[in-house]
Amino acid sequence: MMKYIIILFLSSCFIHAQNVAEHFKTRQFEVAIFPESCNEIMQQNRFTPTKEDIIKAENALKSKIKEVNRNFENQYNSPIIHRNLKKYKRQYFGFINNKGEKVLYINSLWKKNEKETKWLRQIIMVSDGGSYYWNIEYNLDNDELMNLSVNGPA
Repeated sequence: MMKYIIILFLSSCFIHAQNVAEHFKTRQFEVAIFPESCNEIMQQNRFTPTKEDIIKAENALKSKIKEVNRNFENQYNSPIIHRNLKKYKRQYFGFINNKGEKVLYINSLWKKNEKETKWLRQIIMVSDGGSYYWNIEYNLDNDELMNLSVNGPA
């Protein structure tokens, strides 16, 4: 019986130590793609983003984030987001909005602050930290960035 409990405990630890998200890294970006089954922030109407979805969103970030970020919200003592895109890791979660459109929730984290692999297992939520932490949504169907939210200063 004790042997069975130890094996169960070890297998449970092994499962929790594994990455939940798919790690997708290029020269331009490093992201975690979370599957539909990972419902930490959204409970229903989820989908698993494809690498093609991520590339489309990353291209939109590169070309459109400067305009969306024109007010420099909470970026007076922290990085200007659109000037530092390569310095962020991003977590991607897919969901279907109430209009039936595919949307990506993009959670961005300053690379130097996220050295461990925790960001590949769960969403990283931080209360402050300025623009070291921000999120945005990208509508795959109409190629629109929306709802930029930058954390407040510490």
